[in-house]
Amino acid sequence: MLQVLIVDDEPSHVQGLVRHIPWAKLGYLIPLTAESGEEAIPILEAGPVDVLITDVSMPGMNGIELAAEAKLIHPDIQILVISGYNEFEFAQEAIEVGAKGYVLKPLKLSEIERKLTAFRQTLESITQINEQTIKLKEIVSDSQEMLKDTFIFDILEEEPMEEESLHSWCQLLNLPNQPSEGIQLITAIIDNYSDSSGSDAQSRHMLGSALLQSVSVGLKDLGNVLVSKTRPDQVVAILINPSIDKRSNIDKQMRFVQEYMNNSYGVLVSVGISRWGYEWREMNQIFREVKFTIADVRQSSNGSITYVGNTERKAFEDYRMQENMLPDLLMLAECDDPLPLVDKVGQTFKDLENSGHNMAYIQSLSISLLGELSRKVWQDTEEISFLNKRAWHRLLDCKTIDTMKDIVIDYIRSASMLVRKERSLQQHHLISRIVSYMEEQLPISMTVKQLAEQFHISAGHLSVLFKKETGLTISDFVKNLRMKKAKELLQNPTIKIYEVAERVGFQTPAYFTYQFKKNEGCTPQEYRDRFYV
Repeated sequence: MLQVLIVDDEPSHVQGLVRHIPWAKLGYLIPLTAESGEEAIPILEAGPVDVLITDVSMPGMNGIELAAEAKLIHPDIQILVISGYNEFEFAQEAIEVGAKGYVLKPLKLSEIERKLTAFRQTLESITQINEQTIKLKEIVSDSQEMLKDTFIFDILEEEPMEEESLHSWCQLLNLPNQPSEGIQLITAIIDNYSDSSGSDAQSRHMLGSALLQSVSVGLKDLGNVLVSKTRPDQVVAILINPSIDKRSNIDKQMRFVQEYMNNSYGVLVSVGISRWGYEWREMNQIFREVKFTIADVRQSSNGSITYVGNTERKAFEDYRMQENMLPDLLMLAECDDPLPLVDKVGQTFKDLENSGHNMAYIQSLSISLLGELSRKVWQDTEEISFLNKRAWHRLLDCKTIDTMKDIVIDYIRSASMLVRKERSLQQHHLISRIVSYMEEQLPISMTVKQLAEQFHISAGHLSVLFKKETGLTISDFVKNLRMKKAKELLQNPTIKIYEVAERVGFQTPAYFTYQFKKNEGCTPQEYRDRFYV
């Protein structure tokens, strides 16, 4: 049975709900009650409360503030707000702090019952999810093989595993934190997997499972080995601290795997054997080197065993640099500050030179970078185009890598400065127009989406530009505008407070009073009295 807490400063309202709702039939205990937010807080803290029903307008702590506190104490609590018609904006704000619904006065018991039924179903779903999560944790804890699979997937991810997480995994699987003798990774891939077993899903599954079992059996005598099927056609094995004599058997055992798969299933298996690593955090890099090497070899032959040596590592690094350099640099170019891009370009030139790339290769990449920057990032304006052509001519006449680097960096600094000036000017004019429009439309409530449509810009982009230009979000800026205008109007005693509320965009005087006190620390009347005491 679930527990409800009803909070209202009118005792008759509380007792009406207690007496006339069929609580037991709906799956609830007889409700707890309180006549104020202050009285409700100790009840919430004393024990579990599943549902809070609160009036929004109460002296002292109102329903909005109580809802926010209740969510802090019981994050899964379901909150129902009771509101009068002239307090609708209060209900909207209560929903923002965690309320799941509201009902308007005069109350309809059938509507309350529907809400309570929906809350019970939600809470039952949350309980079921939590119970299933606990059961899943228990199952996973009992499955060592599943843990090993998860560890291999995580350690091979492109993002290195956090040190604390890695330490926990090593403890859980009884692995050394720092493999003193080294780690070696072996990848076995079924060649032409998509053609080898037709459309029979069961046959494909059996083929992948056979590869997994053959690798596990073939390497089991080599010491501490983790083996996992990372794809239907791919098995990865990690050898941990193998002795020198056992290392020499790796080639022999993987040939056994190839022969078994060919004889039993008529398929070829390509094998990649990595260089030695000495830290777990190297494994994602080592894995990518092996995959690249296997893919390169498979272009000319299948069913081979390939070792990743210095030559293969160099080929992978060249590929990775070429594949990642331009996108990374273009992303940095989107920032207003050119310094990260300049630093990255400087480091890239240094890496290219240290890795032995010749002048022609670096020159080609430099010209490609300038072209991509001007077309995709800086919109190829007349000024940018002039800078670009001048830099190209200078690059073609270069004799040293350092000179090429200086030309590219000089172009980035000059082009970035032009782009920043143009963007800043455009953004300033746009935000100025938007602010003027908001001042004119102050009595009218307008969403960010409507404002964005008015100026033909996306809502997300508008929010970012506005915050960058003014230092405030649009909602905070409008709130400040309303408060500023309200204070000006309140200094005129001939304007009624309800008229002030209307002129600055509040639908009700009550909500205007609430927001004014929240922002200024006093009511509108108290603010006016300061000038006319």
